[in-house]
Amino acid sequence: MGMAELYRAEDQGIADEGPITETVNEEVEAKREWREDEDWKKLAEKVVKDAGERPRREFHGAYHVLPNEKFVSQQQDEEIVLLLRSHPIVNLGWILLAVLMMVLPTFFEATGMFTGVPGRFMFVGKMTWYLMTWAFAFEKFLMWYYSIFLVTNERIIDIDFVNLMNRVVTNVNLNHIEEPVMVQRGFGSTLFNYGNIVVQTAGEVSTLDCIASPMPAKVVDIINRLSEELEKRREKGE
Repeated sequence: MGMAELYRAEDQGIADEGPITETVNEEVEAKREWREDEDWKKLAEKVVKDAGERPRREFHGAYHVLPNEKFVSQQQDEEIVLLLRSHPIVNLGWILLAVLMMVLPTFFEATGMFTGVPGRFMFVGKMTWYLMTWAFAFEKFLMWYYSIFLVTNERIIDIDFVNLMNRVVTNVNLNHIEEPVMVQRGFGSTLFNYGNIVVQTAGEVSTLDCIASPMPAKVVDIINRLSEELEKRREKGE
């Protein structure tokens, strides 16, 4: 091998070290991020266990502990600890109203009130009424299903579904909240174990509310424990 070929071979060997080094660095960084994610998962599991809870989904998805779900603005080391909706019992009012609206046309038709109305007009009127009833019930269901209160290991996120065109998302870090308060009023809330959770904050938004949350005492306990754990980690510089 000539001297020129030797130099070229050495240059190629040195050039090849760059991608290898970058790959090793990427693997190390990925392992470090994985360890941090695992640490936060273990922290969330520890807090849930200390509160006497376990991963579970109850009340038709209104109370979900450690749901293993993702959301749009979720951070790298953020884990959802609680996913909450209003207790399903609060839907009873509009469900009964929708059922009543469905049977009203049959009731009025049975009384002979619209005897003189042509059949095709009756058909169009009934279909319009049923469509309005369906739209009313569907919107009420969407308001319940998509109005979510998330508690993560970093913050609280309140998502209020207003209508198909509007929703309001408010979030606050756990180290910016004061002690959350549970409010239960009336026989129904005690019987079905639901209540409002009011979280006072030190930010621009003065309060965050979770309306008619199932098992409110557990929720308040978990929020307090998460806030304490986060403060401990902040003091340690983690």
